Amino acid sequence: MQDPGEKGWMLKKVHGSHHVYMKADRKERISVPVHGNRDLKTGMLRAIMKIAEIEEHEL
Repeated sequence: MQDPGEKGWMLKKVHGSHHVYMKADRKERISVPVHGNRDLKTGMLRAIMKIAEIEEHEL
């Protein structure tokens, strides 16, 4: 997956097993669950991509 930082999203905090990304000009935040080396489920990945404005071909 493309680094959210490339789209202006910055890692603001790590809360337990979640990495929280925020962007200066947006109210939304992205909370990415990090559970060892388990992959994100498809629905979660698509939701994160939608908020971060990352297209499938950019992965």
